[in-house]
Amino acid sequence: MIGIVGQSHGQQYKLSVGSNITKFNYLNSEGAPIDFMKSGSGNRFSVGSEFRILDTTKMQLALNSRALYFNQRPRLAKMLSMVKYDVSLESNQYNAVGDVQNIAFSYQTSYLGASAGFGVQIPVRYGISISLQGRLAAQKIIQGNQQIGQKFYDLTVDEQFKNIQFMYGYSGEIQKRLGDKLDAFLSYQYLTTQHGQQAGVATLNLVPTTISFGIKILK
Repeated sequence: MIGIVGQSHGQQYKLSVGSNITKFNYLNSEGAPIDFMKSGSGNRFSVGSEFRILDTTKMQLALNSRALYFNQRPRLAKMLSMVKYDVSLESNQYNAVGDVQNIAFSYQTSYLGASAGFGVQIPVRYGISISLQGRLAAQKIIQGNQQIGQKFYDLTVDEQFKNIQFMYGYSGEIQKRLGDKLDAFLSYQYLTTQHGQQAGVATLNLVPTTISFGIKILK
């Protein structure tokens, strides 16, 4: 019976907060890296839903051909119950600092966007599981300033910031079951944009690394 592979719930609501440490990878118009940029920290907030490819809790109660198919193939059912995907809405701050010839500058930006992940979650023991996912994200700047000395510049109209930032990367997560319908988790995420170098044009790629924690609530 499919019950021997353990229970895998189909949908959970996911809420998390964390911190982004963002590296601004700048190449000047000649393609040379600019090395006076330092990573800055910023806040992150995310809310979304997580889904399993196969919901074994529903399968145990179902009386149809699909349930019969997986009841007869417990190994396949177990593998599919570990495959998950999620979609989230996010608020992110991507910041950086630096100085040139003793003139300090900083970048302070806020983005809204969405992300999606696809991967596997592997149970360990004592209600603990680990997961690995590939991730895609799209972020749009809603507020941003560059400060150079005593002057401020609006980044929401800057060519390198105003367009939607598409990112890809990966994440890892440790999750602990707290109750029948509540889990807590700690996650690490690495993302990067991938803007190709164009002759005679400076290029910026954002590379945020994120540590966050949160809860998941069973629907």
